[in-house]
Amino acid sequence: MKTLSFIIAFLALTNCIAQNNCSPYYPSKKGTEITLHHFNHKDKLTSKTNYKIIDINSTNSGATINIQMSMTDAKKKKTITDTQFSIECKDGVTSIDPETIISPQLYKQYQNMDYTIEGKGIDIPNSLTVGQQLEDGYVSMSIDAGVMSIDMKVNLLNREVQSKETITTSAGSFDCYLISYTNEVTMSMGMKQTFIVKQWISKNVGLVQQETSKPNGKLVSKSVLAALN
Repeated sequence: MKTLSFIIAFLALTNCIAQNNCSPYYPSKKGTEITLHHFNHKDKLTSKTNYKIIDINSTNSGATINIQMSMTDAKKKKTITDTQFSIECKDGVTSIDPETIISPQLYKQYQNMDYTIEGKGIDIPNSLTVGQQLEDGYVSMSIDAGVMSIDMKVNLLNREVQSKETITTSAGSFDCYLISYTNEVTMSMGMKQTFIVKQWISKNVGLVQQETSKPNGKLVSKSVLAALN
């Protein structure tokens, strides 16, 4: 069990070191820091997330990369969560912890509650091409809400590399692959929500931009790369 808090839906960051068999779309250089800014549907800054590579354990077949994540409220300037997660690199595929599948918007209403979680994280091959189909991801979660238990399942379906595009943020201009997928959220109370997620990731940079929308195209949230050090 652990304290429930904001955890970003997806992370793909920075430089690849060839000998650890990691994708160039994930962090693999100790000390690297990434800052993402998160906006709501009205383009209002709601929070900021900082990621720092704190440790890398390499073997002949791959590596485990440990990342420190700290999220702060943009208005109150207070820490929302401070946690760690890991990335596994093996056999030409890089896999991220299942917890990162859960979006901050879903966690907000259940913060400070306890939960258990299991599932299959996000996999990205070390090489990407337009039209490539990527494996689905999923996570099952049970939340202790005191008087009742809430069960939640999140599926990431139909993941596909759609195109190559250039994205410009305050951190610069980047040549990116656009990956899209369907995010389905089902809860024990009978609620089901579907979102369309688009992610722009750049080699030697990582996640540059992410947009989450309703099926009708209405924007729900947006994350943008603000700094890379």
